Amino acid sequence: MVPSVRMRIRKLMFLALMGIATTPSFGQDADRRTDLQESLEARYRVTVLGGRAMGIGGENSIRRAGGLVVVLREGLYGSFDRKRLATNAVQDSKVSVISGDKDVEIARGEKFYVTAVYVGSDVVTLGLLSTRNIAGKSKSAQVWCTMNFFLPGEALSQGDVGKVDAVVDQWILPEGANASPAPAKAVVAAPGEAIHAKAAELMAGMTREQVVTALGDPLQEASFGEQRWMTYAGMTVTLQQGKLTSVERNAQALVPVKITSDPTGADVFLDGTFVSSTPAVLRLPGGSYKVAVKMAGYADWEREVKILPGAEVSLDARLSK
Repeated sequence: MVPSVRMRIRKLMFLALMGIATTPSFGQDADRRTDLQESLEARYRVTVLGGRAMGIGGENSIRRAGGLVVVLREGLYGSFDRKRLATNAVQDSKVSVISGDKDVEIARGEKFYVTAVYVGSDVVTLGLLSTRNIAGKSKSAQVWCTMNFFLPGEALSQGDVGKVDAVVDQWILPEGANASPAPAKAVVAAPGEAIHAKAAELMAGMTREQVVTALGDPLQEASFGEQRWMTYAGMTVTLQQGKLTSVERNAQALVPVKITSDPTGADVFLDGTFVSSTPAVLRLPGGSYKVAVKMAGYADWEREVKILPGAEVSLDARLSK
């Protein structure tokens, strides 16, 4: 990223750090961006931080709570230190962290307050603060970050809120709101990947039952609110309010993780989230995970598991009273 963009990002980080929503400079285009910013502030109902005037004191104390947003996609990071908050840059549907501490990878379904909104000539910036303490490698605390959405300048100069929402809603969404409709993205079949060839038959608006008819039962399925993710070998199908909105190729092959327990029928939690009951087979990308197996009347069974691509993992949880 060019130095001038980095300088602007540093300024935006400061604004989010202070919890201040700024107003673009004057001019016809700026007036439209101001209207756009006010529209976004109304949509997200910005939270005011700090116990003193201008909301700059009291670290992460909330002076006036606003609305909540829910994270819909992976790849975002947050920081425990407000002064070194993670700066997530989203451009062309890809995200990267260009500065700050990557203390925590933010999971789908995590909830945040919006602490600042800024609309520039080619970027929309949101400052975020997690609503709860999130566990990292060294501690558990609230998490800070900014999200910087780089958009075509004409969309912002014209104050086109629809184009902005269509981009932002793919990553975060106000709690209880409906995502902006997005077309299904074609998945190109590779040699020997028959399931990908079938995916070319998928159409936006298909129901879960129609997806299963086309592809078969998913390897793994998860949902949050109106959002549902169906994971197949090499790709993830996303549905919003029961209708297909996108198909994305998975970056990594999934590793089968077989989990059994004695006694059987225990609850399985992955990084603190319930995912299944034993016996279960989870299919996960390579990485480190915290697996917990729980059953009423028994002590919890927990393990830190490192999954390597191409491996097969079996876990047998023998629960004790």
